[in-house]
Amino acid sequence: MTFTRPELLGLAPTLCLVVVLALLSQWRRGVRLVDAYGGPAAAVRLIGRRLERFPAVRLMAGLIAVASLVGVAAGVTPEVPEETPTTPVDLMIAVDVSHSMTGTDVEPTRISRAQRLVEEVIDAGVADRVALSMFADWSYRLVPLTDDGEVVSFFAPWIVPDLVNTRDQGTSLSVLIDDAVGAWDERAQPDAIPIVLVVSDGETHDGTEAVIASTRAAVDAGAIVWTAGVGTSTGAPLTLAGSTAPLLDGSGSPVVAGYDEGLLRQVADAGRGAFYEIDGDDGIASIVADLRALSGRTDSIVESTGDPTIWLVLVGLLLLLVDALFDTGLAFRRRS
Repeated sequence: MTFTRPELLGLAPTLCLVVVLALLSQWRRGVRLVDAYGGPAAAVRLIGRRLERFPAVRLMAGLIAVASLVGVAAGVTPEVPEETPTTPVDLMIAVDVSHSMTGTDVEPTRISRAQRLVEEVIDAGVADRVALSMFADWSYRLVPLTDDGEVVSFFAPWIVPDLVNTRDQGTSLSVLIDDAVGAWDERAQPDAIPIVLVVSDGETHDGTEAVIASTRAAVDAGAIVWTAGVGTSTGAPLTLAGSTAPLLDGSGSPVVAGYDEGLLRQVADAGRGAFYEIDGDDGIASIVADLRALSGRTDSIVESTGDPTIWLVLVGLLLLLVDALFDTGLAFRRRS
């Protein structure tokens, strides 16, 4: 508890002393009246209460009432816990929208899991600023770094392969990472931790060496690269866009969407970050938890203890009422 006017607390000892002296004086006068009336029985018939007994209940009620009302006068307020210092986090989310992300080996589809990841990260509020982009053969920025999570949430459902030109269906992780770091450089804040979160199935046509080189360049620029893998080792047959007909390669064989977990892990290792599998809810929860831990945020909400003033006033008035009942003898008469 804290007090807005702590100097008034000095009144408590003085007022308590006044209460004690007043009750002692009244009790001593009552003892003399008992003798004057001819004994306790006569005093009870005349006054309605036992004057010779020390008023211990009234004393306790009076002292507690004084303490409560002095606390109200001193402006008692609940102590507000200090907020844990947090580190700003700039999160650049890049979602793979190549045709392989339409695979259904992850329910309901790979791209739907990626959309859910974006929405849950935004809802958790674990980053100070968020940028959103999608990539296939090239990187497309949807939302620059912003502290307005609602803007990012608005664009999350639009992260679909159909939004990209049909001729741009390859996947270039190196171009994506370079573009994400460039987006952060344009709006960098010195004290923030920049994180590039790549959401992909790992299929890329630009080669492992090029991807790792871009990742190391991102680390040299001060960024951390995380990867979120979506897909399964068995893969999923692809269909033509907007159709249920199977997608065939040049030889007439069905095209199966692959999943390169090894490359995604290599990128995370080179980027001094972490790799997550988001096929289930646990992977998304782990990303949210790690972002929260990185920034120093807490997932518990400290509830306000409420203003105790009204309760102190009620206690003080109730105890004064108790003192009045004992002083008038009503409590004794009811017991009798």
